[in-house]
Amino acid sequence: MVKYVESVGIHRKLRMIEMLFFKKNICEHCNKKFSKKEELMQHLQIIHFKDLPYDCKMCNENFTNMEDMRTHLQRYHSFKKDRD
Repeated sequence: MVKYVESVGIHRKLRMIEMLFFKKNICEHCNKKFSKKEELMQHLQIIHFKDLPYDCKMCNENFTNMEDMRTHLQRYHSFKKDRD
């Protein structure tokens, strides 16, 4: 049992090292590393290219999601939540 537990621990450590070593997709803007190209592309869109599809029509501020925009509208433009 002890040998099994030790081998599992070693396996986990090797897996972590392997994951860090194989992160080959590097952001050229901030040097953050990603194991998948899709993760890098998503990072670039959201963090560096500011892909913010929701915009406030009153002040032109942009948001990544609708909930953040709703909160903004309620907080800064006195919009009320719908109450049915």
